Formats: sequence, structure tokens, C-alpha cells
Amino acid sequence: MEHDATGKEPASGSATTLSNAPELNLADYLKVYQTMVLSRGFDERCDELNRSGKAVPHHFHSGVGQEALMVASVYPLRPTDQMIYTHRGYGHLMAKGVPVEQIALDMFMKKGGTNEGLGGVMHVSRPDLGVPGREGAFGTRFGIAAGLALASKLDGKDDVTICFYGEAAGARGILYEAMNMAVLWKLPVIFVAENNGWSFSSRTEWLYPGGRMSSVWRGFDIPVEVIDGNNPAEVFSSVSTAIANARSGEGPSVIEGLTYRIDPHHWFDNADYHPAEEIEQWRKHDPLIVAREQIAKLGGSMQDIHAAEAAARAEIERAFDIVDHAEEATWEDRKIARATWHA
Repeated sequence: MEHDATGKEPASGSATTLSNAPELNLADYLKVYQTMVLSRGFDERCDELNRSGKAVPHHFHSGVGQEALMVASVYPLRPTDQMIYTHRGYGHLMAKGVPVEQIALDMFMKKGGTNEGLGGVMHVSRPDLGVPGREGAFGTRFGIAAGLALASKLDGKDDVTICFYGEAAGARGILYEAMNMAVLWKLPVIFVAENNGWSFSSRTEWLYPGGRMSSVWRGFDIPVEVIDGNNPAEVFSSVSTAIANARSGEGPSVIEGLTYRIDPHHWFDNADYHPAEEIEQWRKHDPLIVAREQIAKLGGSMQDIHAAEAAARAEIERAFDIVDHAEEATWEDRKIARATWHA
């Protein structure tokens, strides 16, 4: 099935459609938009640095084009809710409250980041913000997410866990093991499938029936919704409902957001397999464009939009200035960081 830019066609066999979803008001939407612009600006700055000859570490994976799904999914969470993020894009972390300068310092393995050079940007860790870090073995995040949700339930809390994943991670067998336990124990966990059309150079439809990642959930008694991942309002509404259901004891949900990976897999991928006409089709459905249109419909002005963009640009400038003047992390710094984590 062609990975279209509408995001409206549900996978055959999809289960319950979530209902009674809340909507973004203007003030919240402007905050979401500012974080989306912040995420876009971060990726673009890293790309500019690469092109200017300053090497960005190989663990940089651009999330350009996927900002709505990253940011609007996280915005409804509490600080005490847990989040397992993906390696692509940094909007998840920004929306969860991790300062941009810390993300940038981790990217460049500098002193002052969240892990003091121990794990780079693929292992940002802020437990106080509900960011415990990512898995050491790729794709094992599903078990971690189920475990975090189980811990919340055993502790008598109504905190939830949200777990983002892409095509490659979704091919790991632990996905099915974790989902079985999540359904059996009605765990408060939301799995968000980021269907961006590609697993490196393999198309999603080569890996999943009909090109829909959520098709593998058909055998589980679980709500599944396929949404337009480039529509911030739709993403927020769907995820907010799934969160409310999880908090009330109704168990897990799966949301598949249809989006598109505009940039190559990583900066040294020439992406000659990437159809230019397909990229242009999806650029017309850019989540930033969609957001601006929706903000205008809510009564927002161009002045509001420009103010949000200016604030995001200023934050990017400040963060990368901090990186430029930061010291390289030393082994001593890393020992201190490790001791802090285990305190």
C-alpha cells in the first residue's frame, strides 16, 4: 500500500476508535507549535553544522517532518508520567521538559548534559521528568514500557507510560510479549507507532501488511487507532483520550501516526532510494504548515505565530552557544554522573 500523505485511511482490522477526545485551545496550541519549531530548528542547526564541515556525531537522526507526532503526543503527559522515546527527532524530549541545551550537550558528548558523555543523545536521561532513558539493546523498549506501567499500577498511582517506536523496533519479538502482558494485566501504557514510511531504506509496506504497523495488533483485545500523524490537533486528541483511558484503569492502547521521514536515515546516508516526488508530496502536508492553519482557525494571529517562532529560534541560538563554549566530558565527569544515577 502506498504511504499516502492524508493519514486518514485506517488499517484493515483496526479495533476501537477512541472517542470523546479533548481539543487543543489556542494558548496550548501556541506552546505546542513553539516546541515543534524548536524541534525543527534543532535538526536544521545540526544539518547546517554538518554542511559547514563541523561533524555532528553519527547518532544524530533528523526528525524533520515528524514534529506533530513527537510533540503533540507528549504535551498531555504529566511530569510523573514515563516516556520511552525513539532515536529519531528530539521533540519528544523537548515536550517532556528536557532543556534544549542538555539535549545539545548530550548530542556532542559535552560536559553538562544529562549523561555527561556516557550515552550521547540516544541515551538522554532525566528520571525527574519521566525520562528514564532508552534501552541498551535496540527494540527492547516494549518490555521496559510495560514494566514501568506495571510499577505505577503496583504503587497505586495513576501515572501512565507512553512508548514511541518505529518500523525497525516494531519488528522485535518482545513487542508481542509485552503487549500480551499489557492486555492481560490492563497496564496503563500507550504504544505510539511512528509510521514514517521507512525503516532505513526499506519501505513500511515491505515489513507490515498493508503498510500499517498497527496491523500486527489485530490478535489483541486492545483499542487501535490510525491517525494523521502530521495533524497536531488530531494527535493531541487521540493521545489525550488514550491517556485518560489508561489512568482510569481501562488498560493499554495503540496509536499509529502516519507521517513521513523527510530527511535521510542519518546524515551520511545518501538516500538515493528516496523518491523526490514523494518527499515533495509530504512537504505539502508539513506539520508546521498544518499547525499554522489550525492556529489561525482558533483565532491566532500571525503575530502570535511569529512570536512563538522567534522564541524557539532564540532558544536554539542559546543552546548551541552553550555547546560551543562547553568542555568535553571527562571520565571523571562520567563517574560522577554514574554515581548520581545510582544514588
